[in-house]
Amino acid sequence: MSNVALLFPGQGSQMIGMGRDFWNNFDVAKKLFEEASDAISFDLRKLCFEGSMNELTMTMNAQPALLTVSVIAFQVYMQEIGLEPAYLAGHSLGEYSALVCAGVLSFHDAIKLVRQRGIIMHNADPYQEGTMAAISGIHLDTLQKICEQVSTIECPACVACINADQQFVISGHRQAIQEIIKRTESMGTKHSYINVSGPYHSPLMQHAAEQFEIELGQYPYALAKYPVISNVTAAPYESDRSVTDYLNMQMTMPVRWLESMHYLIDQKVTEVIELGSKHVLVSLMSKITKGIVPYSLSQPSDLLMLTNTHERKNKLLTIRKNWLSELMVTAFISRNYNPDSISYTQTVVPLFHQLQRVQEQMHKNGYELSEEEINDALQVCHSIFTAKQIPFDGTALIDAI
Repeated sequence: MSNVALLFPGQGSQMIGMGRDFWNNFDVAKKLFEEASDAISFDLRKLCFEGSMNELTMTMNAQPALLTVSVIAFQVYMQEIGLEPAYLAGHSLGEYSALVCAGVLSFHDAIKLVRQRGIIMHNADPYQEGTMAAISGIHLDTLQKICEQVSTIECPACVACINADQQFVISGHRQAIQEIIKRTESMGTKHSYINVSGPYHSPLMQHAAEQFEIELGQYPYALAKYPVISNVTAAPYESDRSVTDYLNMQMTMPVRWLESMHYLIDQKVTEVIELGSKHVLVSLMSKITKGIVPYSLSQPSDLLMLTNTHERKNKLLTIRKNWLSELMVTAFISRNYNPDSISYTQTVVPLFHQLQRVQEQMHKNGYELSEEEINDALQVCHSIFTAKQIPFDGTALIDAI
């Protein structure tokens, strides 16, 4: 089974020239740009290659542009590499790209849908009362409490994107967002306002969500060829809930990206590939975990690394070896939460001996652990954490020390 997940970026990843190198080198890019332009009745290729950044950044333009380039990158990936993914995940708008690549939505329908989504989102805040801001250097619980303290019915605000540990986006009424930033600045946080035309993923999008629900109902949806991670649940779409429910909830609910990536970690995903312009999601993955190797396919030259299976294997082994070194230290020094001391001793002591032997091998001059030895040692670490009754995720492991 594949251990690769494909990631699709959202708004903020647009740039002039996006998709040009694909268009110059692959017929599928020419075909998809033409199909997208026909679907929304304007020259999307010209906008992406020659337009102004202000025009491209407009929500109703950025959304079909980003989706088109991501789907092109996916088609190139499948054509040139062909390894089917274990999971697909997209950040906000990127979830639509994931659904197209999973066969849930046709590309033609998706282009029309996200164009309309962009128009509805743009018109949701005609008086520009809302805004969004990135904020970092604060714990999620603290930020959520401040949002609750500041928010009122007239001026709501919330955490809109949980991107990484202590890296978030807040969204809501401009007055509330300004107050949240004022309160958090004294805690040493950093912030920057985001150039968007509305307070997305917030309660202020409720009316837009009601409008968009009607639009969603006009398109057919097929079963997914690959599991798609929902922004709303941080887990794969379930068959007993309609696609339209997930996409409609996404309009007002936060993007749970950090949890989505931890889901991939739990499912033993070893590599992720971001499909689209820039490297936003690759950068986030590097902050979330050291146990997954991130790659980007934003231009044809990226295929050189992705098709080098020997180099990818070596890179994966190196990063897993480094991850193992950290986990081994944590396994030895983390606190024990298991109240059954006899069971704990009988289970953990033999496992400690196994890890000690691995450590001795790692410190031998010229000895390199094999892939099998690394995987076995990682499993021993996992068994120790289980015996100590520590949840197997990065945050819990840090707290356990």
